[in-house]
Amino acid sequence: MNIALLSNIITSFFLTYLSIPTIVKVSNAKNLMDVPDHRKLNKTVVPTLGGIAIFIGLTLSSMLFLPEKTLPGLRFLFVGITMMFFIGLKDDILIIAARKKLIVQIVAALILVVMGNFQIHHFYGILDTYYINNWISIPLTTVIVVYLINAMNLIDGIDGLAGSIGLLVSASLGTWFYVAGFIAYGIICTAMAGSLLAYLRYNLWGGKNKVFMGDTGSLILGIFLAAMTIKFNELNIKAPVAMQIKQAPIIALALLIVPITDTLRVFTIRIIQKRSPFSPDMNHIHHLLIKSGLTHIQATSFLVAYTVLFLLIGLTLQNYLNVTANFLLMLVLSFAMVGYLKKRYTEDNQSLKIDESGVKIIKLYASKDGNFFQNFIRDRRKIL
Repeated sequence: MNIALLSNIITSFFLTYLSIPTIVKVSNAKNLMDVPDHRKLNKTVVPTLGGIAIFIGLTLSSMLFLPEKTLPGLRFLFVGITMMFFIGLKDDILIIAARKKLIVQIVAALILVVMGNFQIHHFYGILDTYYINNWISIPLTTVIVVYLINAMNLIDGIDGLAGSIGLLVSASLGTWFYVAGFIAYGIICTAMAGSLLAYLRYNLWGGKNKVFMGDTGSLILGIFLAAMTIKFNELNIKAPVAMQIKQAPIIALALLIVPITDTLRVFTIRIIQKRSPFSPDMNHIHHLLIKSGLTHIQATSFLVAYTVLFLLIGLTLQNYLNVTANFLLMLVLSFAMVGYLKKRYTEDNQSLKIDESGVKIIKLYASKDGNFFQNFIRDRRKIL
């Protein structure tokens, strides 16, 4: 591994690792906490400003190790990240209206897409389309960026999930960028990976220094992953032949299969119920897993394994199916899996209610004089 790349990972890790205890201390002193309620799955009061540490690790380490001739578009990426940082920080501390947050997201996405040239042009044959011009690319890419920003924000509902998905995507794309010769993108991806690794240490096993990334972290992560998957899709065409992925959009979809399909499913449910797509509820896939009895770490591990499985499926099927069929199959498989989990949870929950009702009946009859069977038979005779 390149010394600069290794140094970058270590630096971003320790910048984040050393920042979090101080952030937790300030959060405790200023009462900047995530307070549990009926909708949240955490049961204890936890600081929510872990995103500040991720921002510190990502930006400072990237600035230190990026090549001198840095790609001009990257400065606009960091403009977008900084905008997400401040709007997320304000939301974590004061709470702002969803509409205002959305407006800032759209502006940041436009800066990234129009000025930074983070645009999707290559479709690899999806729906028989191979290349789209700017008139279609700019609005389409802007919508995708805003969608992914919110998708990462929405899956940040249990310990470790958003951070683990972000770590997997950043490490995977960072490795590909580096090996394919796109060093600058490899540097910032590994900087994000190092920062998320340190964050997960405190998020999952932090003890008194346990922390959540909050909107600050999830919004940063959303725009970052959107930008990196877009660049992967576009740079894949220019990569050395040995490093080219036959169906790059399928790999991008597989890496982000959890946030993409979960958010689409939840938004659809809310719209059908005539509610705002951004109104909170307990319909996310991680909610189903927790309700089914899994711990936060078990649910997160399941969804990371789920992502890896879809990545392997995508890499395999690209050799047998065309890109349109593969894309549709991945979406259908993901929705079918969530549907199965929902069905299993509903059936288990119904069985539990029946079991609990049976226990209540037994307790009712036994509580009369301790003789369940005589009381039960006597009541049945009265009914007949």
